[in-house]
Amino acid sequence: MPGEVLVTGAAGGVGSVATAVLAARGYRVVASTGRAETHEYLKMLGAATVIDRASFADISKRPLESERWAGCVDAVGGNTLARVLAQTKYGGSVAAVGLAGGNKLEHTVIPFLLRGVNLLGIDSVMCPKSRRVEAWNRLCTDLPVERLESLTQSAVLADLPRLATEVLAGKLRGRIVIDVNG
Repeated sequence: MPGEVLVTGAAGGVGSVATAVLAARGYRVVASTGRAETHEYLKMLGAATVIDRASFADISKRPLESERWAGCVDAVGGNTLARVLAQTKYGGSVAAVGLAGGNKLEHTVIPFLLRGVNLLGIDSVMCPKSRRVEAWNRLCTDLPVERLESLTQSAVLADLPRLATEVLAGKLRGRIVIDVNG
């Protein structure tokens, strides 16, 4: 389906990987973040446009809004997910992969009934091994290595208290790999 694909929480670990993979596969990615200092980072990952997460902050007063997104990887949830569903184009799909903005979805079924919008969940617990292997193999081919290196930081166990504070303050971007031997 032609159009823009939105990634919410784009500067986080899941959002960074989603941005890089979708851009590498030829999608026009719009990255949503609340941190202006990450805009260049997101463009380096392949985002065509970066928008402020504040555009999803207000609760929608309408069950449907103007169609904009062909699809979305939503790492935020809550009101952001409700607004994205209301803005998704006919037949579009939204993958809900996070809940940083809350675990409640207060919304109507209208996007599903009138636009055929698909809400997709993820499963990292009961997913069969064959599907996991397929997903890892796709990451090996679809995630550009040079982008993976730019979104990954290394740390040691002693760094965890500081990192926890930075995570809660929304100051980290990408993924942190903890070297348990360091």
